[in-house]
Amino acid sequence: MHILSAGQLWSLILLFQVGSNIVFGFGAGAKQDAWIAAGISTILGAALIYLYSKIYEWYPRHTWSTLLVHLFGRVIGRTLAIIYIFSFIYVAGRVMRDFGELLKTYMLPQTPTGLTMFLFLLVILYACYAGLERMGRLAEVSIFFILGLLTLQFLFLLSSDVLDFVWMYPMGEDWRAIMATVFPLGVSVPFGETLVFAMFWSVTVNPKSFRRSALLSTCMVGLLFIVLDVTAISTIGPYLFSRTLYPMFTMFQMTSVADFLDNLDPFVVINLLIAGMFKIFIFTYGACVGIANLFRLSDYRVTIAPIGVLIWLLAAYMTKNISSHVFVGLQWVPWVMWVPLFMLIPLVVGVVAWFKKKHAAGEEDVPHERSKTIHPS
Repeated sequence: MHILSAGQLWSLILLFQVGSNIVFGFGAGAKQDAWIAAGISTILGAALIYLYSKIYEWYPRHTWSTLLVHLFGRVIGRTLAIIYIFSFIYVAGRVMRDFGELLKTYMLPQTPTGLTMFLFLLVILYACYAGLERMGRLAEVSIFFILGLLTLQFLFLLSSDVLDFVWMYPMGEDWRAIMATVFPLGVSVPFGETLVFAMFWSVTVNPKSFRRSALLSTCMVGLLFIVLDVTAISTIGPYLFSRTLYPMFTMFQMTSVADFLDNLDPFVVINLLIAGMFKIFIFTYGACVGIANLFRLSDYRVTIAPIGVLIWLLAAYMTKNISSHVFVGLQWVPWVMWVPLFMLIPLVVGVVAWFKKKHAAGEEDVPHERSKTIHPS
């Protein structure tokens, strides 16, 4: 049974893919060519998502955890499914830490990071308890709010006369840096992360609607990243863009309209709260549903509390400071986790699934021909 509309799924995927990139920026390592890296990453990410949707089309009744068991057997399939579930919990903890560090740096410096993350996590867990259908409706409303808020921020920034497109030159100067930005991080985050929807895609929409919604949201998010990168580089310059921890935050701090309207920091935080909430929700919900499907639990809600505790512990203790947190996220996690989990294994699954479907179709043809021979008309 499908519980979402195509519009709700599109809204969920778009907000999920925006995530914390709305403050961290996209492809900062490529400096003034970050927008080129964003465009290439979007194209490759769309190809990856097309592969995911094709697998869903071949096995529409399976979720990712049950499909791994179906294709690779009980031992290997369950092991891979558990690895995916823990990886989703880990990423939820990382995004939660991003949220906590941003609030500590700019908004609540005297409040313990663990406390702000705990309070935010309570909202996430309540959303998981409410279920995917209600969050899909909320996403439909939130998407227009966050896009409207971004549009307003851009208009104020343009009115501030701080953009200088000279910063965009020279273009395409260092293709090695561009491609290093694209792979593996640019493709895997956020586009490869969309695989988490496979944990419950059989209850979202039909495969063709899933493909349309996912590809449309991917293209729109890619365009948004390009616009954000071009605007940030033209506002604060490529060097500051690549060196600043929160370049989008720094960019919107440059807003000043008629010496009256400035300091749009709360707008940026609201954007992160909305997009970050949906991203953590999807990862948490995917992990809960994945465990329920894998171990055949009657209700996924029994897993919400223990997974919530695990996410908070990871967010609080995964790193000592923001510098090591960012270093691990940029240098280690993409190669150790995202390349095998979001690229290599789905590719293997796609090949195995294609051969199995082809073999099954061949077996269906053989009895048909025999029946015609044994029972001629």
